[in-house]
Amino acid sequence: VSLLLHVKSTNAQYICAQNQLRVALALNVTSGEFTISQGEFDLIDYLTQKTIGSGNASGTWRVIPVGSQNIQLSSNTAVIEGLSSSMILLRPKNDDQLSLFRYKGKSYRGSLLITNVNGVLHFINVVDLEQYLYSVVISEMGTGAHIEAYKAQAVVSRTYAIYYKKNPQLYYDVGITQQWQVYGGYESEMAGGPSVRQAVDETKGLAVYYDDEVIQAFFHSNSGGYTESSENVWYADLPYIRPMYTPEDKHALEVQQSGEWPAISYQWEKSFTKSELNEHIRQWNSNNPQEKVEVGDIADIRTQRYAIDPETRQSLGQETKSGRVTQLDFVGIGGSIKSFFRDRIRSVLGLRSTLFKVQFDSEISILDAYNSVTTISQAIDIKAITVDGTIEGLNGSSPEYYVLSGSALQKVPKKYSKVIFIGKGYGHGLGMSQWGARGMALSGKGYREIIEHFYNQNYYDGRLTVKLCV
Repeated sequence: VSLLLHVKSTNAQYICAQNQLRVALALNVTSGEFTISQGEFDLIDYLTQKTIGSGNASGTWRVIPVGSQNIQLSSNTAVIEGLSSSMILLRPKNDDQLSLFRYKGKSYRGSLLITNVNGVLHFINVVDLEQYLYSVVISEMGTGAHIEAYKAQAVVSRTYAIYYKKNPQLYYDVGITQQWQVYGGYESEMAGGPSVRQAVDETKGLAVYYDDEVIQAFFHSNSGGYTESSENVWYADLPYIRPMYTPEDKHALEVQQSGEWPAISYQWEKSFTKSELNEHIRQWNSNNPQEKVEVGDIADIRTQRYAIDPETRQSLGQETKSGRVTQLDFVGIGGSIKSFFRDRIRSVLGLRSTLFKVQFDSEISILDAYNSVTTISQAIDIKAITVDGTIEGLNGSSPEYYVLSGSALQKVPKKYSKVIFIGKGYGHGLGMSQWGARGMALSGKGYREIIEHFYNQNYYDGRLTVKLCV
């Protein structure tokens, strides 16, 4: 069963109520400057809709808050008199021509809404949703992708924006960073070239719905070969975000863009010396006083990968489909433990994903008399039985000892001096993997197949649809 594409005709008009998106360029600032890059604009008192000025591509406008509600506006250092409003709007005079304003070194389409909220300013770009996507698709997917991958990103990013438009913040719908989806303005749009614009235009108005409700279309850079269920990464159980095997993620290894990117989106390592780990934890404690790691000297870092039952919220006692870590424990020398769960694990250690394993330079595996293998991360308390039956510490008081492996004699520290996190993937692992989408497009998959792959597993019953926004 394929996704349903509800288009009445090839000339179907895109209809989406209030097709303007409020994008927060800056929040809670005490001043700001903007200029006009191209075209002509009017400055409007937003509350009275009175025109208070006009401008073209010359000069600089400066805004500061006055008290908790009013705004002072000046043009080329000359204060504009008679303004007593908490909101002003810089609006293009002609919507049929390209008009651009410039803020913080970037040019943007649409209008600029500036609001005084309790003595600080919010700078909000009010922009047509489709024009917004010209910048977002290239900013998120990057250069060099197949057009079907760009189309998939366009539909997913449009869906993401529509969801937050329907579930907005108080003064805006979305932001401009990776916390939302990256929006770089007109310069980013120009870097995308004609294929990105074509992808947006040819999917105009299409969004993803589940039971006729727009979905939370999460996406990420690279799943490392397997996406994950939402409840195993975040709390919510979303029926359209299920684990999906995505071998096409390896496409990231075949592309060279900048330095090690994008290969490190698929496989990576991050290491800490013991002193580096202690310093990292110290900084974490300073920045996160509610989640301090206070276990003393860290003796071990343990992981669990148990999946969560989406209904009971209890552990299922079986590993996640992707193998992602769902619990990480810092264990102190005295046995005290501090645990982190699901996606918060990435934050505390600065890891690219939760699909990783932990390896200590002091780690060994011991085979006992019953052929049972035990892995330990340090050998401080381990004793050895000599040929004559004497029980002794390993190599006396030396900080190292020797282990005969299957191939060679190895020197191993009794206490770890280095810990390595060996991982795959980049991001939370939910929904569409961008590098997986790129690989699927190159193998001949269309954008609808790509979307179905990432959002429709185990629900091939027509409940998930791609249709025009209404």
